[in-house]
Amino acid sequence: GKSEPDVPPPGEILATLRPDHPRGMARTESFEHIRSLVAQGGLPAKLYADTKRSADQLLNESVSKYEKPDGRRLLSVSRRVVDRVRTLALVSRLEGDPRYAKRAWQELEAAARFPDWNPAHFLDTAEMTHAFALGYDWLYDRWMDEQRRVLREAIVTKGLDEGLKVYNSKKGWARNENNWNQVCNGGLISGALAIADVEPQLAARIVSEAVRSVPLAMEHYAPDGAGTEGVTYWDYGSRYNIVLISSLQTALGTDFGLLKVGAFGQSGYYQIYLCGAN
Repeated sequence: GKSEPDVPPPGEILATLRPDHPRGMARTESFEHIRSLVAQGGLPAKLYADTKRSADQLLNESVSKYEKPDGRRLLSVSRRVVDRVRTLALVSRLEGDPRYAKRAWQELEAAARFPDWNPAHFLDTAEMTHAFALGYDWLYDRWMDEQRRVLREAIVTKGLDEGLKVYNSKKGWARNENNWNQVCNGGLISGALAIADVEPQLAARIVSEAVRSVPLAMEHYAPDGAGTEGVTYWDYGSRYNIVLISSLQTALGTDFGLLKVGAFGQSGYYQIYLCGAN
């Protein structure tokens, strides 16, 4: 049978919100845990060395510009900003070197000045909202009040407000059952939770809508965790589904029962079964 998430009314949905930062997908102790894993050597140390090398290379790269290489999508830019901010924020937390946060700010400030995050192709908006959520939340202690305001304003006006238009329309990706549903809901929920203490009504509405919408896509993992769109889109959709659930768990301490929907928890096997021997 179908398992529905148990969503409290909007007025109560943020009752368990963590007051401090970071709160999205990670807490202070998450980074301490990563640091201790890296110190023990082996694979975590190798992965972190690669990540730090990427962060070091970024220090001298120019910031992303507003451009749609195919005339329609800003997606390659959004993905680059996500990748850069996540990398720089992680290395900043582990190294404590101010250069990484400064470079993350340059990237975020440039994207905050974009005319929009291309809501006509909403994946672009959702991924950029996620980038800003990570930048605001993971590096919160590094920002001055004015920097925080710039980041919050961008999340609200270029991300969450555009998402509300789609939820209010009762159509589009919020009613779809494919990867768009997972990516758009996941990006928006991470943005909403990052700023939920400052924008509680807007955040509660986004969380409530996203948690009710995402089961449409998650049901398709039943009965055994397989994806319906092949491994590449399975990867993309699942990745943002994990952003969504992880953000809820760390920020609110609950996933409202979403992990019981479909067979999402078994889905890691799908990729393994579909990979060849080489």
